[in-house]
Amino acid sequence: MKKIWALLATGVMVLSLTACGGKKETLETGAPTQEASGDLFIGLSMPTFAEERWSIDTETIKNYCEEKGIKLVTACADGDSNKQKEQVSTMITQGINVLILAPNDGNAAAAIVEEAKTEDIYVISYDRLVTGTDLVDVYITFNSWRMGQINGEYIVEKLVEKYGEPKGNVVLLKGDPGDSCAPLYFGGAYAELKPYIESGAINVISENDCVGWKPEEATKHVENAMSIAASQGITIDAILAPNDGTAGGAIAALGDEMAKETIITGMDADAAGCQRIVAGTQSMTSWGDTRQMGKTAVDVAIELLEKGTYPTSEKEESVDADGNKIEVPAVLLDVTFIDKDNIDILIDEGYHTKEDIYG
Repeated sequence: MKKIWALLATGVMVLSLTACGGKKETLETGAPTQEASGDLFIGLSMPTFAEERWSIDTETIKNYCEEKGIKLVTACADGDSNKQKEQVSTMITQGINVLILAPNDGNAAAAIVEEAKTEDIYVISYDRLVTGTDLVDVYITFNSWRMGQINGEYIVEKLVEKYGEPKGNVVLLKGDPGDSCAPLYFGGAYAELKPYIESGAINVISENDCVGWKPEEATKHVENAMSIAASQGITIDAILAPNDGTAGGAIAALGDEMAKETIITGMDADAAGCQRIVAGTQSMTSWGDTRQMGKTAVDVAIELLEKGTYPTSEKEESVDADGNKIEVPAVLLDVTFIDKDNIDILIDEGYHTKEDIYG
């Protein structure tokens, strides 16, 4: 993987922060080079680099800002909500006027948004929705419900191929409960499975959250499901995994040979997940091009600073500080189904190299 924090070519001011993974990190600020960029100064706050996609997002946004001559400062919270708040506070003192925030925890990040708004800073909630506040200007994400639908549809289709009808024993893994995308993804998948679960055709062996989207959480839950299945004399036919990392954790529990006989979903199309799809241990993944999301976020930031608002007909449900339902202006991006038959689209689109996928 490219080093995300490599210095930009020229006109870069480097400040020090604590890095993701505990290394010394640089907080970079690229100097504007075009008059059109005006006074736009973006702060980009990422939750973690534990999943590859966040690195791709960051690099895309950095490159796009450099191309457009936009001043940018970046930081990664390393999965720590308190650290994320401190990092954004530093950005605010540096004078950012738009914050692109991918919250480590959607509820905890409400305090970050409120602090930004005291300084009249526009806030873009990036991929994960900040909840408990009505102050988010725009929410940009992939259509998480559709991602879940794609994976649920796939499980049903493959069970029909195996048994001639949609029946079997499944393990349901959810994402992090603090991530607003997690229930949407699960809801989309469950909507496809629900009729067969309610009829008794599909048996749910277990259903668990994967806190922090950690692969080891998935490993633990699948190991437990394997014990339950063994005690009941049944086999696991399918595992709904909410992203490629948790799919990898599920496969670690099953072992490669059993994984090849099990339907296992994923999300993100990260390099490791793609390699598993080629190897036959992971069945598929649903992919949203994070480069598109990154560029969209910058374009929205430009319009917010120029016009004070961003017109969109799409809305995402959330709750304010008092728990009242609200609607947040949203941009929902399309997603794509990926399996071994069309995985080369990721190479054709420049998202991965051939070596990333095939080694």
